[in-house]
Amino acid sequence: MSQRTLTTQGLVLPKFIFILISIGMIIVSAYLTNHYMDTFFPSGLKGTSNLCNISDFWGCDKATLSPLGNLAGIPTSFFGLMIGVIGLIGGVIGRKEIESTLKILFAINFLGCLILFAYSLIALGGLCPMCFVYYVLSGVGTFMLFKMSDLNPAVDVRVAGIMAVGFLIPVGVMAMHIGSKQKQKELLASSYIKQFQSLKDYGDPVTESPFKLHSASENFSDGKIRISVFSDFQCPYCKLAAEQTEEIIKDFGEKVNIQYFFYPLDSTCNTKMKGSLHPFACYSAYLAACDQEKFKEVHDYLFANQESISFEKLKEWQSKFELSGCFENESVKDYIQQTLNAGEQFSLKSTPTIIVNGKKLEGLIPYEHMKGILQSLTK
Repeated sequence: MSQRTLTTQGLVLPKFIFILISIGMIIVSAYLTNHYMDTFFPSGLKGTSNLCNISDFWGCDKATLSPLGNLAGIPTSFFGLMIGVIGLIGGVIGRKEIESTLKILFAINFLGCLILFAYSLIALGGLCPMCFVYYVLSGVGTFMLFKMSDLNPAVDVRVAGIMAVGFLIPVGVMAMHIGSKQKQKELLASSYIKQFQSLKDYGDPVTESPFKLHSASENFSDGKIRISVFSDFQCPYCKLAAEQTEEIIKDFGEKVNIQYFFYPLDSTCNTKMKGSLHPFACYSAYLAACDQEKFKEVHDYLFANQESISFEKLKEWQSKFELSGCFENESVKDYIQQTLNAGEQFSLKSTPTIIVNGKKLEGLIPYEHMKGILQSLTK
């Protein structure tokens, strides 16, 4: 009886499917790598793509921003891309020693996928949809290698050496590319200032928010730097924006006024939303708006505990801050609606949206560039 193989029998259907799976792994990984680069090394004052952010549970941002979003500074997805490339080449060439080695490589890769899957569910409380697609493709590819091939999993030294070189060279190139991107990021400050100056001037929000994060002067309009933050307590980038706000206060405290506008991406209170991207965002806003004197404290606490937000936790935190009736109070809901209406002036599409002296910045930009912009406003 002849020994079955997956990749050495010519272009039969199983081999063709395996090649397509490898191509799929490459495409998905390339998208995720591009998403990572856009997030950490944006090329201008534009937001990142929301294609991969479907809901609070299904979203790429949590994975991208997590500690396992990169390995030694290189996007984790890039390693997945290289596995896909090796699978594609191995599938096309179709040699027994390559297939035996692919079995081990794909098994290790799928084990890594299972670990990342569990990490996402347990530690992050959600899944990256494109990552999940990759996990499925990796699992199917591994299944095919073991189910449709009688070859024993084994490392062929020569094949493994070629794979290692083919793997490490692109990884080294990517490391150099990221290093150059980091240097470019440091040199882009003047470009960001010019882009900022060319943005449309919407003016400050017509309606001033009673919810202040920092006030250098009694009147918001008197600040040399005036920042209005439209934000959502369940938005991962809004959490980073909140951390960035603390840096701004530290560096520009005597010159900056910062006000907060609630903009939950949740149809519970935001009629512009068809669904609830963040299902507890409105209730989080109700809690933060419940007492203006405690707003900053609650604001900081919600973002610090963002991954734990649920209705049960929000009720627990209501008691923690000695508040009551926050989720039923009509005046609180009116405050939220007023801040939502304030967003119409700026044609808001996403959070965070930050208005700096009347100019709209969508998404998050590196702090060194934001700092350069703010410094230009103090001259």
